[in-house]
Amino acid sequence: MTAAPLRSILVLTAPNEAGEAARAAAWPGESGAEVRIASTDRPGEAQRAIESGAADAVAAALGAERPAPLARLAARLSLRDRWIDYTPAPLERATDECISGRGEHSLPWALSHLVSANAHPYTTLRYGPEPEQVGELRLPAAATAARAPLVVLLHGGFWREAYRRDVMAPLAVDLARRGVATWNVEYRRVGGSGGGCPRTFADVACAVDFCATLGGSSTFDPRAPIILGHSAGAHLALWCAARARLPLNRPGASPTVMPRLAVAIGTVADLTEARRLGLGAGAVDAFVPSVADEAWTNPRALLPLGIAQLLAHGTEDESVPCALAAAYAAAAQRLGDRLEWLALEGVTHMPPIDPRSEAWRRILDSLQPHLFPNTSSE
Repeated sequence: MTAAPLRSILVLTAPNEAGEAARAAAWPGESGAEVRIASTDRPGEAQRAIESGAADAVAAALGAERPAPLARLAARLSLRDRWIDYTPAPLERATDECISGRGEHSLPWALSHLVSANAHPYTTLRYGPEPEQVGELRLPAAATAARAPLVVLLHGGFWREAYRRDVMAPLAVDLARRGVATWNVEYRRVGGSGGGCPRTFADVACAVDFCATLGGSSTFDPRAPIILGHSAGAHLALWCAARARLPLNRPGASPTVMPRLAVAIGTVADLTEARRLGLGAGAVDAFVPSVADEAWTNPRALLPLGIAQLLAHGTEDESVPCALAAAYAAAAQRLGDRLEWLALEGVTHMPPIDPRSEAWRRILDSLQPHLFPNTSSE
């Protein structure tokens, strides 16, 4: 299924979140869609009014005395043309067109995903039968004589359900504009989707192996992709690079597709240390409850990986200490792994995956020789 271009985006949000919504709607820009923000403390009532197509009802739900331009706009929109984040109350349905109940923190990412989809559409493909076993394939913005490289994207969020692949959508668009195909993967996470160990690992392994089924494309090269993750997704990227070292009775063993490079940004590279530090309010305890399972789920325990790695970490990262990743990098290099270490001075956790940031530009500079060996960075 290919996402259809949007004409208008209406966002209903709580009054105290309207400013954040407005800032998020402009990221990464160039969407071609009109974005309107409406704040209401009755989102459920507004939802029903919009679906009824009655401008007066929409105005009432939004607290207006008469149908304002925003209400008239809402009344004209079909559900396919809207992205509405209802915070904090969940709705009966949540799809790629209507995400609900993810909370205040997720609103910027939901909006950035929508704007990104409009800036550069993607195709949704299913790599398994479970609802979360999907990914978004974006082809390069312009055709070239050679097949484009493929980058597999893995989002973070301490492996928790509230965080989705929309976190990586701006990077997917930026890479597509640079001639790179991307496969932005969703996977089951800790929470209602039934993720955690071992299901999350099985999903990610299956999603990477799914690249082999894309081999009929003349646009991009699915063989030996680059795998790029952020935060908890960077942990999964490093784990994917170690799959050839897994015991045969573990999920992800005997891989069909192996990456030629693992890029880990703000990574939780050592589950043992992350558990000791209590990172993410006990995220590792929820994700891999058994310490014994760290033997096959912890990248630090699987060194040397035997795959080239690029690690980038902000020195002021407030979510995952830079020292954790630096210790992993030093250990990998001692054991013979080919690894480039980028300490991003003064950078916190999220800027490295903002395509507008200098941190992302530095990562791109190091990534460029792996993407296009015979060219220089833009």
